[in-house]
Formats: sequence, structure tokens, C-alpha cells
Amino acid sequence: MRRVIRAFALLAVSASALSAQVQNRQFSVVTRIGAVTPERAASLNTGGVIGLDTEYALNKWFGIGTSVDVMRSNTHREDFLTRLRYGNAAVGGGDSIYYQYIGQPVNTLNISAFGLLRVPSKSFSPFIMGGVGNYTMIADVQVNGKAKRKNEMSYVGGAGVWIKLGEKVGVQFDARALQMQNYDRDFLNPAAGRRELITPFPEDFPAPPAAKKTALNTMFTLGFRYIPGGIGGGN
Repeated sequence: MRRVIRAFALLAVSASALSAQVQNRQFSVVTRIGAVTPERAASLNTGGVIGLDTEYALNKWFGIGTSVDVMRSNTHREDFLTRLRYGNAAVGGGDSIYYQYIGQPVNTLNISAFGLLRVPSKSFSPFIMGGVGNYTMIADVQVNGKAKRKNEMSYVGGAGVWIKLGEKVGVQFDARALQMQNYDRDFLNPAAGRRELITPFPEDFPAPPAAKKTALNTMFTLGFRYIPGGIGGGN
């Protein structure tokens, strides 16, 4: 009889620990840092990303939230070529012609709303998430000579795991795919529209990959999760 009572007591403690991992109607905040790698056709190099997630747990399985990601990357210089003339252009087209690759840093802000499905457990909790939002690309003012911005829709999806460190804190590892809609690679070219952009010797300058209307970005981040009031729900 004592063994039966102990078994039920152990099950009750275990169930309490599982339900305590994420309480119903509870907020959590996650700060993230990592790297973002755009697909080659986007003409952007791998850069850094910092993010902030706020999540509201509807129950121990489902949650909703918002995410803010700030990314900074440099353009792939070899994809943007311009031609510079020096001297008297009326004499044989100019005294000298110089070809130059041009690049620039680009900041991208993505804000999205997402839904989340988790598998609750005592020490760690795997999850998948997906959402929709809006991205804003901001070109370098000094390189372009003016302010340039582009706003379009985005989709995000990913998976990760939350590892519990205490009643209020934990670490989070996740991988996310961010797809930018209506992507315009010419937005990244400071020399777009110039006559000197014409390349007379294409065999000497390899062409970039074909442009696409979407750009897929892969993000890997490490995060710190904090639950105000503690996992037990106390204030």
C-alpha cells in the first residue's frame, strides 16, 4: 500500500513540474543574438542579427507573440559593377575608364506576429513557430547620397528548444527561415540607372545569379528567456 501511495505521489510531483514549465495566460520575453545567411540570389553576405520575442502562453501547448529582428549585412560587391570615366569624355570616350565593384552595408528590420506550438517537459521544451510580418530594408545614406528604404511583407517559420535553468530563466536555441516578398535586388545597387553601369566586356565580369522576387534568409540564434513572476506564476 505504501508503494502505491509513493507511486501516486511521484506522479503528482512530476505532473506538477510539467505543468509548471509554461503556465496558461503567462508572458515571457526572449532576447536573441546570432547570424543570418541570405540565399545567394539576394546579393547579401552573411551578417549579424539581434532579436526580441514576446510570447503569451494560451496554454502549456500553444502560444502567440510578436518578434522583432534587426539584421545588418554587407552587399555582395561582385554583383554590382559600375564604370567610371576620367579625363575629357569628348575625346575617344574619355582619357581612361575604370571599372569598380561597389558595395554597401544594409540594415533590415523585420517585425512579425507568430503562433507557436511547444512540447512541454520538465527540463526542456521543443517548439515550432510560424508567422507573418513586414520587413524594412535601409540602405547606406553615404554610399547612395540619399535615404533609401523599402517596405514589404515577410513570412517566418522555424523550430527550436527552450532549456530551463531556473524558475524564471532559461536559454533558447532556434533556427528560423525568413522569406522576404517582392524582393528587389536593384534596391541594393547604388549605381542603378547610371549609363556607366553598362559592361562592355561581360566575359571579364561574371554575371550575378538570376534575380528573384523573393529572398530566403536563414537565421540561427541563441536566446535568453525570462518569465516575469516565475514559472510558477507568482508575482
